[in-house]
Amino acid sequence: KSARLWDRASGECLHTLEGHRDDIFCAAFSPDGQQVVTASGDGSARLWDAASGECLHTLEGHRDDIFCAAFSPDGQQVVTASYDKTARLWGAASGECLHTLEGHQGGVTCAAFSPDGQQVVTASCDETA
Repeated sequence: KSARLWDRASGECLHTLEGHRDDIFCAAFSPDGQQVVTASGDGSARLWDAASGECLHTLEGHRDDIFCAAFSPDGQQVVTASYDKTARLWGAASGECLHTLEGHQGGVTCAAFSPDGQQVVTASCDETA
């Protein structure tokens, strides 16, 4: 239900990111290191300020666990992957849902942007990718 930001050199905990109501399955930094995204079994993802540990946005709309979240290479968007059989694209600055990616017959367990940010790949329990 929480994530922690650690200083690599000292091993010191810098921030504890609290607010999710269920387990956190994934956490990732934005490309510039300014934000962190967390994905949770409570069906939400959260965007955090890495310097202060403050929650900037709660990304809500999925109807089941979110297993994976990742930033686009330019840091402008976030993709989330959920057991509700969808992935969603979000604006990192606004927290708004931009697109819902539908088509899988099983839960979506992972999603990632291509290096140029123009495509998204999703993986699912439906035996397709």
